[in-house]
Amino acid sequence: MSKTKNTYSFEVFKALVELEIRRIERYKKERNFSIAFLYAPNLAKSVKYFKDIDKSVEISFLIRSGIRSTDVVSEVEDDFVFLFLPETSKVEAKKVIERIKKALPELDIIEGIATYPDDGTTEYDLFNTLVKIMNEKLIPVIELYSEEEKKTS
Repeated sequence: MSKTKNTYSFEVFKALVELEIRRIERYKKERNFSIAFLYAPNLAKSVKYFKDIDKSVEISFLIRSGIRSTDVVSEVEDDFVFLFLPETSKVEAKKVIERIKKALPELDIIEGIATYPDDGTTEYDLFNTLVKIMNEKLIPVIELYSEEEKKTS
């Protein structure tokens, strides 16, 4: 289930989001949380450019340095990471991502954030918001990198 501390599969990540929503509804608390994605073209390959880090170190370990111990990292693909940030507003989530970007300046990280309840009150709504952001931000980037790879092949 967990590769490193608080690093989970995407299935567990989705379940955590659903569980948090149910907990908020059950206890009728005024709470928020954020989920986010981080994408960097060739993220996994980029690890070799970090001089002080062994190539075998997972990307999530590098990201953990910019987040709290209660935050959850989910590696989805080599270039994609999702974050679950409990009791974190959108403004606070942006600060977290800025810390991660500062810790990994060699990477061109693209991010998206969805916050409960601002962007949705169900896991379906929150994930749809992230998918919409992904489509807006990533499709042009992915197409650009695909074209560049074709040219260098």
